[in-house]
Amino acid sequence: MTHSPISAMLLGALVSDAASLGLHWLYDADRIAEIADTRGSAAFTPVDSAHFDGVQGYFAHGARASGMFTQYGEVLWLAIQSMNVQGGEFDVAAYQAAFAAHFGPGGGFCGYIDRPTRGTLENIAAGVTPSGIDDDQNPAVARLPAIVAAYHGTDALTDQVRAAMQVTNVNEVADAYSAVFTDLLVRVLNGAPVADALKATNARADSAVKAALMDALTTREADSTVYAGVVGRACHLPTSGPVMVHVLRHSTSYADAVERNIRAGGDSAGRAILIGAVMGAAHGIATPTGVPLSWVLQLHNGAAIWDGCARLGSV
Repeated sequence: MTHSPISAMLLGALVSDAASLGLHWLYDADRIAEIADTRGSAAFTPVDSAHFDGVQGYFAHGARASGMFTQYGEVLWLAIQSMNVQGGEFDVAAYQAAFAAHFGPGGGFCGYIDRPTRGTLENIAAGVTPSGIDDDQNPAVARLPAIVAAYHGTDALTDQVRAAMQVTNVNEVADAYSAVFTDLLVRVLNGAPVADALKATNARADSAVKAALMDALTTREADSTVYAGVVGRACHLPTSGPVMVHVLRHSTSYADAVERNIRAGGDSAGRAILIGAVMGAAHGIATPTGVPLSWVLQLHNGAAIWDGCARLGSV
């Protein structure tokens, strides 16, 4: 199926997030494996609080239903919509207004509000600039695929990536990981195989994060669930970043990457955005190793999402 690598990157990120919703923030890898093995897949597991009974985890998405996004996917989808309205440009003020209207009191989002989102809403209301808080968690990179889609190959990329990140997160570690995954996405969009892109990106990584990423690239442990158990399954980029790299290193297809990520447990949705973006850009949509069309069809409001990704991907 014909689809630009840019729109495949965007759709890949969003499908990956939606696929992780049902088991998001379940930290018990054995429970995840039991559920996934019974169903035949971890992807698009229905939302059910019983999955979390008696094990470590946090059931955050009782107000969501299968095919919907987590808060991470909502953040990215909001960026895509806002940028489409702005002719493909990321306008901080316009995005902040959309963010407050969507996630704030009386807004359209019904679901979990994480710490960066809560702090951002308070800062937007108070007129604080930048509106983000000092936090190194995964919301820092949730908008990244949209920014790379619009600005890759331009001199504005670095500044726009930072401006988008600082809407919710103002943190040096988050900035370093954001730079790493920006470089990775650009390389894959430019046609580099994922394995080659990972190595080249790590060679240029900031010293603050390079060792952790190198460990993910060189460890003999090939099981991402086991690796996540050692490194950590939580929301902070110093743990999620290496797990993302490990999943990408060992995955043979988009579906394999999504499955590996969900089975690794914890903040799978936070990792899903960039894992899905990289693998979508690399493998496309409805190809033998790409984003399964059957998964796209499971998205809530999928036609609008497909059109929105294609529109920004064509700018």
